[in-house]
Amino acid sequence: MLVTGDEGTGTLAAVRGLRRASFVPYVAVSRERTYVQWTNAAQEVLRVPDAKDEPAAHAAAVAQEARRLGVAAVLPGTEGSLRALTGREELFRGIPVGTSPPDALERATDKGSLARLSATAGLESPTTHEVVDGRLPDDIRLPAIVKPVASVVPDGDVYRSHEVSRVETPEQFERAVGAGGSWLVQPFVAGRLGAICGVAWEGRLVCASHQVSPRIWPVERGISSYAVTVPRDAELEAGVARLLELVGWSGVFGVQFIHGRERSYVIDLNPRIYGSTALSIKAGHNLPAIWTELLLGRDPSVPPYRVGTRYRVEEDDLRAILKTRDWRGLVPRRNTVWGVFDWRDPKPSLESLRKLTPFA
Repeated sequence: MLVTGDEGTGTLAAVRGLRRASFVPYVAVSRERTYVQWTNAAQEVLRVPDAKDEPAAHAAAVAQEARRLGVAAVLPGTEGSLRALTGREELFRGIPVGTSPPDALERATDKGSLARLSATAGLESPTTHEVVDGRLPDDIRLPAIVKPVASVVPDGDVYRSHEVSRVETPEQFERAVGAGGSWLVQPFVAGRLGAICGVAWEGRLVCASHQVSPRIWPVERGISSYAVTVPRDAELEAGVARLLELVGWSGVFGVQFIHGRERSYVIDLNPRIYGSTALSIKAGHNLPAIWTELLLGRDPSVPPYRVGTRYRVEEDDLRAILKTRDWRGLVPRRNTVWGVFDWRDPKPSLESLRKLTPFA
């Protein structure tokens, strides 16, 4: 297997998961200081051009390495790589590539249409406004969440990434959208971050596990630093299944929610290997292996996932604990998988130590 990845914990989890399922994973990265470059789960770490800066060169290099190695399949592990490889599958000369049709990719990554698709699927979303002139809509009260129309957006022949921001003043809003272009604004919704994560195939839900995140980093606008699997919410899962059918998605996914007191709101769809992938794997759903089996034309065996499995990201959760003074988070918990540390594969933790230093 050849996996394209980045510096995050998701790529590391995917490579470890494939190895534990008896696949032989190679990994292609474009940056230094990645967790996955140290893992003994990877057969080899390859260097390829960056998918966002040089999408055509990235696709050509990944295809060349895939043919040279004679891999069984290629898994794009990042949104940038997904965009670079989609529409260029002919370069791989018959090697299965984990992409969806271009129109499905556009539906999956267009955050502006997520609210409409979610409503059609029977799910709720925060009120969403598109901003093109840099002006704050009159009916949006602060604080608010400002996000790009897609995590990775085209800019000529390259792709650019933009971050989600929480803004509390008009001045912060102006700074957040100062780069120009189109942005989305939503009211800030108080609640707990949650997600339904799994694999879809040609728009059909294959497996799903449910999780919530008692701690996130950065606080109030970030991603999971500490998460735990929870029992299925059958109604929400049915809505997610309908959403994926509308998108026509094939591959790993994570649909994020904000769970309020009475309602749950869809806030994002991540059509890729996501940061807390290790939690689903630990809970019994080896998502990259399930995805690979489907790419190879096989029928994967999917057991029920285990409720009460925990996940922590070393440096992010420590920062979240210090920020919120949630000192109970320092207590070790059983049945926890770490974002980076694994006693069978200790070297990636060297990167965590570097990131925790004041000079990282």
